[in-house]
Amino acid sequence: MLEELRYGIFSNNSKHISNDRLTLVGLGASDIYVYSTWDKAVSALENGDIDIALVDESIHDASGAECVRKMRQHAKPALPVIMVTPDKRKESVLNSIAAGVGGYVLRPYSMDTLKRHLFAAYMSATPDEIEQELLNSSWDLVADGSFDEAIDSFNEILEEVTEIDKNPAEKYFEKGLTFLSQEKFGKAIIAFNKAIALNEMYAEAYKGMADAYKGKGDMESYQDYLTKAADIYAIQDSLDNVKELFIEILQNEPDAVNPFNRLGVKLRKDGDYHGAIKAYHQACTFTPNDANLYYNMARAYTYAKDYESALNYTELSLRLDNTLEPSKALHSQIVKVLEKQRRKNTPAPDDTPKVEIDDDLEE
Repeated sequence: MLEELRYGIFSNNSKHISNDRLTLVGLGASDIYVYSTWDKAVSALENGDIDIALVDESIHDASGAECVRKMRQHAKPALPVIMVTPDKRKESVLNSIAAGVGGYVLRPYSMDTLKRHLFAAYMSATPDEIEQELLNSSWDLVADGSFDEAIDSFNEILEEVTEIDKNPAEKYFEKGLTFLSQEKFGKAIIAFNKAIALNEMYAEAYKGMADAYKGKGDMESYQDYLTKAADIYAIQDSLDNVKELFIEILQNEPDAVNPFNRLGVKLRKDGDYHGAIKAYHQACTFTPNDANLYYNMARAYTYAKDYESALNYTELSLRLDNTLEPSKALHSQIVKVLEKQRRKNTPAPDDTPKVEIDDDLEE
């Protein structure tokens, strides 16, 4: 399988280029292209001429990490990109993961090591064979004009993402964050790759649905499914931003007892309340008896206007520490809001409860 792929080597180091090329040839590869500057690489990436990219620590006009970031703007999101470098510093590994690498290989390496990383990067960045075959056959049905059958076929792929909160890609993403916090970088990379691959597959399926409805003359559904495809890409952008924020926390606060709590605080302050709630739930696996953590969760649920959940978490916080004054205050305010809602039998008010909260507790 690896010998059939097209490889791009991104480097300005002639020794490294020669070694990488010889190793790939030894693995059976024949389509190998070398790019020493970014300008030469752009068209190949945009045209999909490369199946796997090997990125050295630098090219003439960019560092390796900068090169990877640019790739993510010009190539398909699921393109497997492997950083091949002598730099084994933790900071460099994290920077590369933040940029979006699909593998990290230290020089000097053996042929077996590179083969293993190539295979893992490629397989984790693509759907499994059954999913890929279903996707291909669905597109064939569109091309043949069998639009109703195509819609049914694409629906088989999309049935797991009828609601955004159930997107399986997010589960892999959350696993990736957990592996990062445990410094299991190889596993983190694979989990992030799988999340990207799944999102790419769902976006492709939505675009296929759009084309099928267009073929039927249903332009309203056509626009609707194009929007759904765009929404999947927006979700991936959001996940990438969260990953970079989490890595920033790991770099700046390497001794943080619970980095997921810090992530939740930052996301909450940025207005991403649902993201903050997810981060806090992951934080619970690290410090399940932290009263301040459950107070933070209650606060995020309050901003998200889910007052019942907020009430539950203030109560849990107070069971763990009944002297925590901010939890007491927030609990009291939420009780008043819920009582008012029940009396009036009206939806939640637009304004969140006004309560003075000590941000220093968000640790």
